[in-house]
Amino acid sequence: MKYAFRLLAILFCAVLAANLLQTEEMLEEVEHSVIRLHILADSDSTADQTHKLLVRDALLAHADTWIPAGADWEEGCEALRSHLPEIQQTAQDTLRDAGCGDSVTVSFGEADFPVREYSGFTLPAGRYQALRVVIGSGSGQNWWCVMYPALCLPAACDGADSTVSDMPALTKEPETYELRLKCVDMLRALLRRLRGA
Repeated sequence: MKYAFRLLAILFCAVLAANLLQTEEMLEEVEHSVIRLHILADSDSTADQTHKLLVRDALLAHADTWIPAGADWEEGCEALRSHLPEIQQTAQDTLRDAGCGDSVTVSFGEADFPVREYSGFTLPAGRYQALRVVIGSGSGQNWWCVMYPALCLPAACDGADSTVSDMPALTKEPETYELRLKCVDMLRALLRRLRGA
């Protein structure tokens, strides 16, 4: 009886480990197919929140010139890195035109994001490549969206539905997945450490 119980426990642990690895791989696939845009306002004042939205609109108006049409994820990341000075200048000019003297800091790199629901899909919590724009102290409410594929303005984009259909299945059927398990987080941290060693 003890032998059967041990065998069953080992089998259960093996299935659980396989499922955790599969979930981790799916989360990694999502993280490596999306580039986020994250803009932080100087404060929560009405003026600073308005400035944040003006910067957002200016950046989105130029986004298609910074990420070439047909670019894959890696090309999109590289293109944004190469345009950081231009992106910062666009944000700074937008603030100056609005009569705001706040500084702007622009960076591109990996950042943690919570679960976020958009119309038609959900992005799980995770570490995504992101274009981060900090206005002034960056202590105000933030705004974020998916910059690649271009989903920041889905209502204005005729091809938004086809772009969403290209996203990994995990983003379109979130109710079928447990997106945030402590054991998955621990496994991912362990795997990152092992890869770095």
